[in-house]
Amino acid sequence: MAPRAVFFDLYETLVTHFDPAWAPPPRSVAGRLGIGEEPYRRLWPPLDRAWQAGAIPRYEDALARLCAAAGTLPDPAVLEDLAAEYRAAYARPFAAIEPEIVRMLADLKRAGLKLGVVTNASDLDAAPWPGCRLAPFVDDVVASHRVGLLKPDPRIYALACRRLGVHPGEAAFVGDGGSDELRGAARTGLAAWWATWFLERWPEGRRPNGFPGDDWRQRPTGEASPYPCLARPADVLARVLAGR
Repeated sequence: MAPRAVFFDLYETLVTHFDPAWAPPPRSVAGRLGIGEEPYRRLWPPLDRAWQAGAIPRYEDALARLCAAAGTLPDPAVLEDLAAEYRAAYARPFAAIEPEIVRMLADLKRAGLKLGVVTNASDLDAAPWPGCRLAPFVDDVVASHRVGLLKPDPRIYALACRRLGVHPGEAAFVGDGGSDELRGAARTGLAAWWATWFLERWPEGRRPNGFPGDDWRQRPTGEASPYPCLARPADVLARVLAGR
């Protein structure tokens, strides 16, 4: 059965951080905060998740909690600089929206589908969305920091479906596979489709940028993937039409 609605992940599905000229920053976030790399790797993930879920309101607050947990006193100027750099880094992908993505959303709208975004995103991650070229095509955005839920929790997909007035069985979710999002969508009853059009650009093992908060791809792999692989944005419409 063809879906009545299609939901998309945001980063590495509708926009990408990929930059062939990217290089790691000369000093890591941990180094700039004056804490060790091992404490950073251990302490940051739960704070990052809390920030993405809206339990910690600002990046600076999450970093301050990180420093406190590591037993260091944060420099307010460093926190301010890191927040400004994060904001700039996450705005960059929205300044270069790819034409194929625009065409895909326009074609889906012309075909009569409802469109949504379901994203694990902090306030800074989601901040560029309202002014981007893709926003007019999308009927609703469910961002984790606003709803207090994170993928792959089935409740976030169910909420997205309710907000668009569709049953999960009438919807598809398209994503790159980070945060185990495809399994979460499938468990909720949505068709889960694996978008690889941006993933193929990334050298294996390379992170998108130097900021915390990019849980590196927990992707399905190879022929063992239970999810249909969509190699081009146009494949989304083709799959929708194939079900009609």
